[in-house]
This record gives sequence, C-alpha cells and structure tokens, in this order.
Amino acid sequence: MNTRSEPLCSLEGRSDVYGVGIRAAFYAQWLGSLLMEYLSEENLTDLRFISLFSSAAASISFVIGVAYNSLEPLDIHFLLLLAMGFHIFQMPLYIWRILTRCQAHLDPFQLSKESHGHFYHLMSLTVLSANVSIGTWYFTTFLPQLDRDCRDLVFLFGKVSLENQGYSMGGSIFFIGVLVGIGGFIFLNACCTITKSSSRHRRARSRNIWRLRILRATSGLIVFTLLVLSIELPIQWNRIQGVYEFTTVAQLLPLMLTIGVFLRSWAVYASRANDTSGGRRHRRSPSRSSSSTSTSTSTSTTSSSNSSPVVGYYHTYPTYQNDQEDPQYDYDDYYDYYNDYNNYNYSNTAEDDQAQIQWPQGVHFSRW
Repeated sequence: MNTRSEPLCSLEGRSDVYGVGIRAAFYAQWLGSLLMEYLSEENLTDLRFISLFSSAAASISFVIGVAYNSLEPLDIHFLLLLAMGFHIFQMPLYIWRILTRCQAHLDPFQLSKESHGHFYHLMSLTVLSANVSIGTWYFTTFLPQLDRDCRDLVFLFGKVSLENQGYSMGGSIFFIGVLVGIGGFIFLNACCTITKSSSRHRRARSRNIWRLRILRATSGLIVFTLLVLSIELPIQWNRIQGVYEFTTVAQLLPLMLTIGVFLRSWAVYASRANDTSGGRRHRRSPSRSSSSTSTSTSTSTTSSSNSSPVVGYYHTYPTYQNDQEDPQYDYDDYYDYYNDYNNYNYSNTAEDDQAQIQWPQGVHFSRW
C-alpha cells in the first residue's frame, strides 16, 4: 500500500471522546503526579486514584464504542493512548527492576515512600490487564484487517501511517510482551524474593535514593513528552476539527476535578512542610558551655563533733538557651503542692523527717 499517494481520511472530531478538556485533564494528571512524586511521595494517593479511574473510564468508553461500532481507527488510537498513559509511566521502573534483579538498594519501588492498599493494587492490575488485552486485539486483529482508500497519520518518532506493517508489528510486540510480563509476575513470581540487605547494601541504598528519584523524574518527563506528541501531532496532521473548544461542561468537569485534586495534594504537602519547619524552630537546643552538665555526682566528706563521715550526692539539671515552654506542657495547678521550686519540697519535709527519724549514734542527716 502506497501511503503517500493516498489522501487523508476525513475524520470528524470526537470532542466527547478526546476533546481539549478531556486531553488537558489527562495531561494535568500525568504532570501533577510527576511533580508530587518528586516533591512528596506520601501525598500521591489522590492523584494516583484519579488517574487510575480516568484510565478505567477510557477503557470502558473504548469497549462501548467498539460494541456499537461508533469509533474510527484513529479514535481508538487516541483512546488507547489515554487509557495506557498512566501505566506507561511505571513501565521503565519495572524494566529497571528486572535488570537489577530486584536488589533492594536499587529498587525504585522499595526506595519510594508511596504506599497503597490492596484495593488500589487490585484495581491497577485489573485496569492494566484490560488495557493491554484491548491493545493486543487492536494491533494483532483490528489494524491488519483494515482495507481503506485513505490513510491516517500517527506519531512514531515521525509521521507513520496507522496501517503501516512495521507500526502494527511493533505495537503487537509491545502489548504481547506486557501481557506476558503481567502473567509472569502473577503466576511465575518472576521477581525474586527480596531479602534483608547487608550493611554495605543499606549504605548504598541510602546513597541511591536521590539518584533514583532524579532518574525516575527524568524518565517520567520523557514518557510525558512522547505521550503528548503522540496525541497532539496526529490531531494536527490529520486536520481533525472540533476538538479544541471548551463548549460543554463535559469538557471542563474532568479538568477542574483534576486541578482540584492536585491543589489539595499540594496544600497537604505545604501544610506538612510548614509544620515540620515550625517544629524545628521551636526545638530546644542544649547549651554547650562547660558549666551546664547533664548529670554530675560528687562526694563530700564533712566533719562533725565526733568526726563522722557523711556522704552527699548532688544532682544538677541541664540548662538551656532560648528555653521556651512548649504548648503541650502547659501549667497545671494540680501540681502546685509539689512544684514549689524548692528542691523536691525539702522545706516542708526535712524538719519533720529529722524529728521523726532516730538516727544511730555517729550518723548525721544530710540533704542528698
């Protein structure tokens, strides 16, 4: 098939499937996840969930459109990219994990502070399996059976016809490989069991945390750029109209919801950062002067009328610079009787003790 001699297919834009608002929502989810992943992995849960369910929505729309025969081949191409985008960001990390033989000090998943429950992992695996199955069907069965007098252009590091055999073969290999990888991780336990690292590996692991985070952000930006180009350039090349207007609430709702979730995650991160910095400012700093010691014991020998030795013990409390009273240790009048600031209330008890206690001959009372 000579793709250069064939005209472009006159495709009517589907703003309800990949309009500008829907595309912008997916882009905001991907980019927001990358930013929060770099700043604070603990606050990624909301963005992960909205990205996962957006991917599930694209998959369901794909199935319904194919069932009713209402989607063109290029429409399916766009939907497949939107549905798979969330999972494609994780694929370089899994490839790295396999290449490093799941060593704990090189595993980006072990070094990450991001944590999810069983429901999230089950949903992620289900949506990924559905998307990969759809992609396998699309490249192995649907595209080879197309017989049209026009062509659609897609991006694969350049302009490529949608029905190009090399493009179909590459997509088939990719999705079949991912499907086999999913089966391997589930049934064959392809990743080795992670054991406790040695002290040398733990030191290397601490050194690799920052490097792997930078590499993870770099790979994410590369994937994000390729995904955006794979969607936006074919829209331009195929002269698709009607997918650049915010004309309905359906175009604005996904974008506004995504922006709201991102701003919430950002606010939680900023609040925790302020609390941490405030706690550090109010933390007490002990004085380093030689006169302030934490605990000191000394023995002293005193002479009485019959030269009897008396041993006394003295306890000195540490002094602090910039000593501020913490709000959690507020004043409580319940302890007024004990807090007379007179060395454990000796003024109230010392004389009574001396009067009541009959000391043996040669032993004299001393205050600690």
